[in-house]
Amino acid sequence: MPGMSGGSTSGGSNMPSFPGSGSRNAPSGRGGFGGGELTSEQRKILDYAVEHAPHARIKLAVEGGAMAASSFILGSDETVIGMGGFTSSDNAPSVDQLKEWTKSGELRYVLGSDTNSGGRPGMTGSADYSKQRSDWIADNCTKVPASAYGGTSSNTSSGSAMGFGARADVLYDCAAK
Repeated sequence: MPGMSGGSTSGGSNMPSFPGSGSRNAPSGRGGFGGGELTSEQRKILDYAVEHAPHARIKLAVEGGAMAASSFILGSDETVIGMGGFTSSDNAPSVDQLKEWTKSGELRYVLGSDTNSGGRPGMTGSADYSKQRSDWIADNCTKVPASAYGGTSSNTSSGSAMGFGARADVLYDCAAK
C-alpha cells in the first residue's frame, strides 16, 4: 500500500497485515478474543434473540463487558452491547437504563451467568455495578431454556458463549411484564 511501511500484505489484498492481526483461525471460545467469528453456540443464541425480538433496537446485551461481547459484535451485523464497558466494571448500562430499555422494548435478551455474583470471578470494587445488574436481571427476567434455541443445557468454561470462569451462561428474556 503506498505510504505504508512495515507489515506485509495478506491474501493478495492491498491491506497491510500486522503481527497478531487478521487471523481467522484464532481461537474465539473465550467470549471473542479471536477473529470475530461466532461459535456455533453464540450463533444459536443471537439467532434466537433476533428471531424473538425483531423490533428491539438492541438485540442482545452480554454480561462481561466488551471482551465477552466482541464476537457477537464483530461476527454479526446486529446491535449487541457488552454490559460494563471494556472490563465489565463500569455502570453501563445502569440498572435504571436496563429497566427503561426493557420497558420500552428496546432490549429483550441478556446473556448472563447462572449466578447473581455479577462480573467476572475475582473482580472487586466497581464490580458492584455488575452485581447490581446481575441481581436485577435475575429478579426481573426469565431464563430461556437452552433447548429453546438449540443450545446445550450448560455452557461452561472455555467453550461457553461468554467464556469467563466456570459459571454457566444463561440467556434471559427480559420482556416487560
